[in-house]
Amino acid sequence: MSRSTIRDYEGGRHDIHRATEAQLRLAFEEGGVVFVEMPGLGWGVCLRPASDRD
Repeated sequence: MSRSTIRDYEGGRHDIHRATEAQLRLAFEEGGVVFVEMPGLGWGVCLRPASDRD
């Protein structure tokens, strides 16, 4: 995906497409990011421990 796609999404210039969202999520998860839902707060992220990433 292009940098301009990410820049436009982050800048609020357009909504993200479902396929683009899936690609971003997969890339983050492969990099060790875990998405967690926090009741009353919404979604957050944290890093999986290094020992679990290999």
